[in-house]
Amino acid sequence: MGLGTWEWGVILLIVLIFFGAGKLPDVFRQAGKGIKAFKDASSGKDEDEDEDEEAAAAAKAKKAKRKELAAKDDLDDDPEEVKARSSAKKDDA
Repeated sequence: MGLGTWEWGVILLIVLIFFGAGKLPDVFRQAGKGIKAFKDASSGKDEDEDEDEEAAAAAKAKKAKRKELAAKDDLDDDPEEVKARSSAKKDDA
């Protein structure tokens, strides 16, 4: 005997009235974090593993940002300078 569409609608309306539209994203974000923490704890996953994954993701994002900024700098440079740098890199390799 699951919840039907009307029941979910009433529940959502009550939550909307109780928390307000401005706080709903924060409420659901915190609920999602709580569910994830519960699942991780029940599967035996450590917080250290989460921190390692977060650090790796942050490093990857930082590296991608550096590449993006370097590419943007190349767009701002004179095309002849870009060609000279790229040919110098090829000569070094």
